Amino acid sequence: MMRTLMSYPDCSLFALVDGLQYERHFGDEIQHEPGVAEPLLNSWPDSRLAFAGPWLFRLNNSVSHRDKLKQLAVAVPSVSWIISSESLESLIDHFKFFLNLQLPDRRCALFRFYDPRVLAEIEFLLDETHYEQLVNRTKEWVFWVGGEIGSMKDKANYYTGRQLEDSEN
Repeated sequence: MMRTLMSYPDCSLFALVDGLQYERHFGDEIQHEPGVAEPLLNSWPDSRLAFAGPWLFRLNNSVSHRDKLKQLAVAVPSVSWIISSESLESLIDHFKFFLNLQLPDRRCALFRFYDPRVLAEIEFLLDETHYEQLVNRTKEWVFWVGGEIGSMKDKANYYTGRQLEDSEN
C-alpha cells in the first residue's frame, strides 16, 4: 500500500479497524489519539461502545501503528487499508453515514462494512448507488480475508458487468 500511496502524493494512508477484534487479539483497547486514531462511534450514546466499534487510523507518520495493524490483519479479518485525499475527520463523517441500516421491519441494525468479511461480499449487499456512495471518497481500498487480498475498487466490475448483461436482455 505504501508504494501505491506514492502514486497519490496528495493522499494519506488510513486503516479502518474493528475495535473488538483489536481488543481480543492484543488484549488491550485501541487508545484514542487525536488526528491519528479516532472511533467512528464518537457521540452519545454510541460512544459507550466506541472501544468495540470501527476505528479509523491515519498512518502516514505512524510506522508502529502500521506494523501492529499488519499483524492484526494477518491474524484475523479486521483491517482494511484506504488511500484517500480526505482528512481523517472527513472520512469519519463519511463512513458514519453507513453504520446504521433500517431493516424492513423498521428496526435499526449496525452495518459492519468495516469487517473485511463483509467487504468481500459487498457487491451482494449494496446496490450500485450505495456502493458508489461508500467508496467515492477513496482512491484505493483493500482488505485481507481468507488468505487473499480483495479490492473495493475492483468490486465496481460486478456492477459494470451486471449492467452489460442486463442491457443484452
